[in-house]
Amino acid sequence: MMAESIFFSCLLSGRWENTLLDGSYFIDADPNLFEHILRYLRRGIAPVFYDSEKGHDYALYSALLEEARYFQIDRLEDWLESKRYLSAVTARYSATELEGVWNLSTDTDVDVQYYPTWGIKKTYICPRGICVHRGKPESCGRGCRRVQGGEEDKYDEEPIVRTLVIRRWLTFNREACLV
Repeated sequence: MMAESIFFSCLLSGRWENTLLDGSYFIDADPNLFEHILRYLRRGIAPVFYDSEKGHDYALYSALLEEARYFQIDRLEDWLESKRYLSAVTARYSATELEGVWNLSTDTDVDVQYYPTWGIKKTYICPRGICVHRGKPESCGRGCRRVQGGEEDKYDEEPIVRTLVIRRWLTFNREACLV
């Protein structure tokens, strides 16, 4: 603790009579912020204030930076000033368009959002009405082409659901917090 902070090194040096009657010290600090200062001084791991919905809490980083300056904790101050917390959490995205009905499962560390829309799909109609050729013009052979004659291919318009699936993976990089 004393090696990291000039403030605490001086406070706890014994050079001054600054202890209270019960042997404790008065430290003028925000208790919510001091919790993070103390945790950093104990372990050397900088805090990350990140919420998967809101992102980084820049106001809290700014307040902690002021506390790091007050307590003269140079390495934490540098870590906060250079915004190295931004490399502690990375987000990776993928977007896929799915058509029709499907089943999807995902891991718990993935955030998935679905954006369905209705559309029209043109489905090929076999000139001979063969069901297994429906939607597959490549399945039709000479017999189908002969029945078709010189006419253009025919298509039915069918309603279809298309869904844009966006996946987001968050990765925590613990190494970025080692100051």
